[in-house]
Amino acid sequence: MSRLSFERPKPATAAPLPTGTGAPVQAKAPAPGAANEVLFVGSSEVVRAEVERVSSQMGLGVSAAADMTEAMTRLEERRHPVCVLELGGYGESTRIVQAIRSQHPGTMIIGVSDPTNSEATTEGLRAGLFDVVARPVQAPELASLISNAHEQWAFAATQRESQAVEVHSYGVFGTSPAMRDVMRLVERAAPSRCGVILCGERGSGRGMVARAIHAHGVHPGAPFVSVDCASPTPQDLEHELFGQMTARRGDGEAKRRYLEQITPSGRFYEAIGGTLFLENVLKMPDRVQVRLVRLLRDREALVAHQPDPIEADVRPIATVEPSLNAAVEEGRLREDLYERLSVVRIDLPALRHRREDIPLLAIHFLKEICRVDGSSAKTLSRSALALLAALPLRGNARELRALLERLVLLVPHGVIRIEDVLTHVRLDSNVTTVGSGATLREARTQFEREYIRAALQQHHGRMGEAARSLGIQRTNLYRKVRKLNLSASKAEKER
Repeated sequence: MSRLSFERPKPATAAPLPTGTGAPVQAKAPAPGAANEVLFVGSSEVVRAEVERVSSQMGLGVSAAADMTEAMTRLEERRHPVCVLELGGYGESTRIVQAIRSQHPGTMIIGVSDPTNSEATTEGLRAGLFDVVARPVQAPELASLISNAHEQWAFAATQRESQAVEVHSYGVFGTSPAMRDVMRLVERAAPSRCGVILCGERGSGRGMVARAIHAHGVHPGAPFVSVDCASPTPQDLEHELFGQMTARRGDGEAKRRYLEQITPSGRFYEAIGGTLFLENVLKMPDRVQVRLVRLLRDREALVAHQPDPIEADVRPIATVEPSLNAAVEEGRLREDLYERLSVVRIDLPALRHRREDIPLLAIHFLKEICRVDGSSAKTLSRSALALLAALPLRGNARELRALLERLVLLVPHGVIRIEDVLTHVRLDSNVTTVGSGATLREARTQFEREYIRAALQQHHGRMGEAARSLGIQRTNLYRKVRKLNLSASKAEKER
């Protein structure tokens, strides 16, 4: 892995302020109307006094708790966006962090560490601390951390509210105009039994949309049977799909009509009454395509060792690459099969063409990864989400999820920041717009240009909103736009 150099926003801090002086702390105060009390958990009167002094100068009150029981009581009584925890030994501070993260996941926890006890600091970060400040506490550093933690708390609260509203009832993540068009087609196609073809890149959500169509169809409790058509050999796919024949077809009317024969061990038989989801259908051999066309056309089949034909009510949903039209023209997908599959065609946009959906999807993946791995809950900072939305993500959702899995595993603290993402981004897979002969300075400039362009696209060219998402001043953004030869209106047109 390589690390990119990227200018990140610096926390709003004042000039160095000696501990114990009365000079004002100039860190950014929380927005009006936000919860305005910091919870201090610990026994040190010196640290408590410093937390109270800094918080007071920021317009915040402080409530105190001596142990975990008292801390949980304070949190039940009143919402505290920020908790300052004195880190101790014997695992007690770790248990406090875990308890707060479990029962009050929105609370940002700042640890006050003893520089000689690195083990407590490491355990605390793994348990989900927002950040750590070393003793003796320096007022500007503590003020900066409280300000940043409060901002992250407000941002996370906004994300939770928007997620509750923006996740579509079909379970598909995305509110971009392109995904709204997709969901309108899903709503129209779901109640029918016609074939659906999903055209898009790998990782663009084709499987998710297929399951949404099935789940909201006329038989949501029926089988959803998935078959990958990229089998090692044509015979393997034929046997998987139709079963392995052990008897010859009998005489009579069924033979004259030349119905296809299947066996109960085949996936097609399993899908009767439900949905047959065909992945990578362009890799299906011609012989298999012919048999599948007959089954979809006749809607009847002979089952081995049964004298009479059965109804074969199967709804096909297939995935294809964007090169679908060329595949039909070249004969890799038979026209008669294409007609059966593509009664409804849904084109799924790549993530890089709907960047406004990436933050919501990233938050969903992050929660799911932490839950499955059994690890402490983590969150993404505003700037980290903006960076994720700027990455090329040629592998779409698969690449995004793989990156987040790497971050959950390797980032020790509870909030994943922009520098964490930059550290673990793989240049060979993500930064593909820079030529191999480019210098590091050229690569950095190109990356910064793409990052800012994505922010401008996400906010439809509104400079103020883009600057806030990037964590920089509006004037600084204007300067960078001029320096990088960008245009807010042009970035919006390139969307």
